[in-house]
Amino acid sequence: MEPVIISVVMSVYNAEVYLDEAIESILNQTYKSFEFIIINDGSTDKSLDIIEKYADKDNRIVLINRENRGLPYSLNEGILLAKGKYIARMDADDISLPSRLEEQVSFMGNNPEIGVCGTAVLNLSTGSSWILSSTDKMLKSELLFSTVFAHPTVMMNKALLLENQLFYNETFLQSQDFELWIRLADYTKFANLKIPLLRYRILEDSITRQANRKIEERYKRIKSIFEKSLKKLGIQNSEEENRLHFNLSVNSRIEENNIEFSVLKKYFQKIIEGNKQKNIFDDTELLKVLGKKWLWNMYYKKEIKGFFSKYFFYGLWSMLSK
Repeated sequence: MEPVIISVVMSVYNAEVYLDEAIESILNQTYKSFEFIIINDGSTDKSLDIIEKYADKDNRIVLINRENRGLPYSLNEGILLAKGKYIARMDADDISLPSRLEEQVSFMGNNPEIGVCGTAVLNLSTGSSWILSSTDKMLKSELLFSTVFAHPTVMMNKALLLENQLFYNETFLQSQDFELWIRLADYTKFANLKIPLLRYRILEDSITRQANRKIEERYKRIKSIFEKSLKKLGIQNSEEENRLHFNLSVNSRIEENNIEFSVLKKYFQKIIEGNKQKNIFDDTELLKVLGKKWLWNMYYKKEIKGFFSKYFFYGLWSMLSK
């Protein structure tokens, strides 16, 4: 029997509408040496029937069926059960393109210093591509404000997780990926493949969209995550600065809050000074990240004085070099 190289882990909760497409997209991969751990997380629809239908036909499927315990618990369960060298994430409403596993396992095999590898994605509704930053230095700098991977595209080195006891924090029912990347950043290098290898479905009832409707709860949760990055820089923010940082983490929040350039410049300088002391992020990549936030603020404020700043040029550099 061929050794299992990849363990695909997918948690399912009431996903009957899209589940067939998601499962078939994994079973039809060009790379064949994998197991497919599917955790039915207490679904009350026909999800279990659908999973069992495929499990009866393909012995690569490992079915776990139990009561609902939430996504982070399910993902940790899958990691502990996995036999593969690599853990590949998958969501029950997305579609992996046929060469996804082959492309990622080849890249990680050729770049053993990379512990987490994501990919670009295609929006299933619009057909547009979402190309993420690809280099470790830029991704680590971007992590100061937000998650840097499309979570269902990620492939991770299992030994890295187990040896350092790096699991999803089960108290984070949302943003559990962002919180994990912050901790993983201290142990390994990151990368994103620039080619889209997953069709991503944006649903009105998705976890993230539900969280965005409860903005105060989201603020408290996200603040507890980005404070870990700020702590590495030796920065302790005031409540006003934490609100500013949170607004910068989501571009639509910049629009809603109409940030003054003088306030932005002062806060950016605080981050830069912290990085000079602690040397956590690459100086140039950090300036590019701050520059992108500056450009978004310019876009919403439509004020010409935003052009007269180094952040404008670094933001433009970042956009042009992506």
